[in-house]
Order: sequence, then structure tokens, then C-alpha cells
Amino acid sequence: MSRRLALVPDPHPGESVLSWADALARLNQVSRTEALRMAGLVSSSTVSAVFGYRVSDVVVRAVRESTGMAGEQLRSMTLAHYAGRVLEALPRDDAKEYGAWATWRYRQRMVLPKHSNACPSCLRENGGRWLVRWRLAWSFACVRHQRYLIAQCSGCGSFLHRVWPGGPKSWICPGASRGLGLRPPPQPCGRDIRRMRAKPVHDAGLLACQQRIDHLLDGPQVLTADEARDLFRELHHSMQDVWSAVRPLRLPPTDEAVHRAWERHLAPGGYREQYRPLLVAAAMKIATEAGLETAEGIPVQAGPARPNWDARQPGQGGEVALAANRFGSRCRHSGCFAWVPAGHGVVLGDTDGRDTHCPRHAQAFTRRAQSREHTGPAAFTEPYLMFLDDRLREEEQGVGEVDGGLPRQRIEAQRLILDACAATAPRTREGRSLRYAVRCLLLPYAGHADFRMAWLPRQGENPARPIVVEGSAGEASRGAAGRG
Repeated sequence: MSRRLALVPDPHPGESVLSWADALARLNQVSRTEALRMAGLVSSSTVSAVFGYRVSDVVVRAVRESTGMAGEQLRSMTLAHYAGRVLEALPRDDAKEYGAWATWRYRQRMVLPKHSNACPSCLRENGGRWLVRWRLAWSFACVRHQRYLIAQCSGCGSFLHRVWPGGPKSWICPGASRGLGLRPPPQPCGRDIRRMRAKPVHDAGLLACQQRIDHLLDGPQVLTADEARDLFRELHHSMQDVWSAVRPLRLPPTDEAVHRAWERHLAPGGYREQYRPLLVAAAMKIATEAGLETAEGIPVQAGPARPNWDARQPGQGGEVALAANRFGSRCRHSGCFAWVPAGHGVVLGDTDGRDTHCPRHAQAFTRRAQSREHTGPAAFTEPYLMFLDDRLREEEQGVGEVDGGLPRQRIEAQRLILDACAATAPRTREGRSLRYAVRCLLLPYAGHADFRMAWLPRQGENPARPIVVEGSAGEASRGAAGRG
């Protein structure tokens, strides 16, 4: 049994586990590596480059024996605290394969893997404690002090609070100072991060965005885990569209520091690190407030952008409305790269949920996708479309006998997909995706006498993740149910 430490600091609210280890090192007057070993966070003199993502059950028991800290409190100081909401869900605790955890870490695109951003004002006030949310690229500003976070030392340019052996004073930059010659001097930089100047935030819109994000990260949870994860996923896709090199986007009026960072990012040889706080702020500004632009880059009046930070609401009164664009993104129509502001256009029902169309192409799509009365001559020529049309007629009769709002909405949604599929060229990306969707809708009817095996989902029809189902019709339906 390990020996209980006499001097153990209380964790600061929202503090990272590496910062707490630094506080432990300062209190016991030892190095960071020695403090990590004393607390039971590491078992040797080396520190893993992925330290701070999570703690295993073995580490939790060792830290509890040496410091008395509860396991839930320790886990809340790691990035795993945000798993299932802003980050993807963790693998199972009993997963033995290293690859499962390595894959989870690799897929966290908005995580700073080996360093942290910082608010110098916060470090001055809390005694040099680093917050775990500063390791998320979603944190680009400090709402309390209304300052943009800093990512690098203003003197040597080194990243801050890196995971490596160092001194316990985490507010001192350990990077190598710049020399006059070609070779840098061996002494560390030594600049005090607490005294560095962060750019002030004057843009009320960006400050409101950061406040919403902080509330979703650490505040009272008003959204479910799935709803929060869906929101951050869509916002991340929108920011990826902003950083896309297809065509530079116009940055709406905002703080001068954000404009300078955006111009440097677009310049040849400019910033290549997208997750700098000022660049994240620029992408957030475009995703939430940028207006519509044509393919030539000319701004067009399209009304104010209306980002949707809340949960999606289903259609009312039995109507199935195409989802509005939650955050700004590019039009996915063939040959059109116009920027669609938040609240404009539509998001079609692709499997990845990102088939955004600008208002002009959305109107053309909805005109041919209007649900019509399927009476009289057959409206479809392809056999599997006719088969689904007949099944929907049968279901409509059953719904008519017993009034059910949800089944009626589901039938109406399938009719929209059916009509759109019949009116769309099959060789386009949109046509392939729609035909894949129709074949997926056919899976519950795989046991029908008129069902054909050739109607199962085909590889290549879905531009996102094609599914190939093999075996009998019964096995196909059971496999689809199992995956669902």
C-alpha cells in the first residue's frame, strides 16, 4: 500500500489534472515528474504524450490511496469529462486493446493534444491553475475577462503548458529563448505567462457564442447528450467549411485582431494551425453571422443569420419540414459553392446530415419533392419505387383507421424521399444518396412476398458510408434491426 501524502492541494474548479499535479509539486517542493509519481498518476519517470485524456481504474485507485481524491473528481479533471457530449463517447472500461483508445483520441479533432490555451488574467487570479476546457479548441475566449485566449508565448513562440518534464511553476514559459545567432541558447525562455497581454473581445456576438459554448460544456445541462453532440458536430462541420480552400470567405465586421489573424491565415505561407483562438473566433463568426455569397464571391442580402443553438424541433400538425441550416455552410449542389448563412436554405436527409443547399437550389428541390396524391396511374417506373409506393398506401389505410400523428409523419417523410428520388437524376451525388435512402426504407419489408434481393442497399450509392447486406432477406432485415 502506498503512503498517504501529507500535503495535498484542493483542486480548483474546472482545473486540469496536469495543473493539479503542478500545484502538488509546488506544495511539496518537487519536480512535476516526481509529483506525478508521488500521486500515482504515472508509474515511472516518463510522462506519456497523451497524458490528460483519461485515467484508468488502476490510476484512480492509486491516486485515492495516496491523496484521498475521489475517482469522479479525478475523472472530471481530464478530457474524458466531456466524452459523450462535445467529444465522442468513451470506449468500454474493459476494452483491452490499445487501438480502441488510440482511435478515440485520434477522432477528437477539436482537442489540443499536447498543450493548452490560456487566459493570463485567470492565471493571475487563481494562482496559476490551468482549466481543462482550455485544452478544447472550442474555448477561444474568456467570458469573465472578455479577452481572447493565447496559444503561444509572446516571446519564444512556444506552445503553453505542454506535457513534458518541467518545473512546478506552470506559469513560466519553459521554451528556449530566441538568440541572435542560428542556434538558440540552451537556457529556457522564462517569461511569465500571467503578464502576457491577451487581445480584448469587443465583439458582443463572439462573446455570446463563447458563453453558450461554456454553458454547454460546464453549465447546467439543458440538452441531452445526443442533442449536445449533434450540435457540436454540426458546428464543427460548418467551421471545416469555413477553413476549406475552395474559395476564401468574407469575414463579417468584428474585432481587428480577428481580422488580422484571418488575413494572415489566407495569405501565402500564413497560419497552418487552424485551432488558434483567433482563427477559431473567425470561423465561429462566419459560421454564425456571415451572409449569402454567390459563386463569384459577391455578397447577397439574405436577411440576418439565425444560428440554432437549441435542440431541433420536429414538424407540427403532421407536416414534415426540411430542416433549416443550423449554422452556416457551403451549398452542396453540384457546381455551387455559395455560402449559406445560418437559418437559410435546407439540410437534406443525407446520412451525414450535411447536404446543405442554398435557397435557390433548395426551392428547386422542394418543388419537385412536394408530396402529391398517389391516385390514378402509377407515378413511378422503377420497380422498387413502385413497391415502396404500394406499401405506403397500405400503411396509410391503417393509419386512417387509427389516428396516429407519428406514423402519419413518417409516411409523409418517406413520400417526400420517394418523390424526390423519382425526380432526380440517378447518376448525381444527390440521386445516389436518395436511392440509397429508398433502399434502406425497403429493409423492413424484406420478408414480403414481392420483395427482391436486388433492392437491398448497394455499395457506391451512398456517398457517405455504403452498406452491403449479404444473405437471405430475413437475415438482411434482422441485421438491419440489430444495427439500428
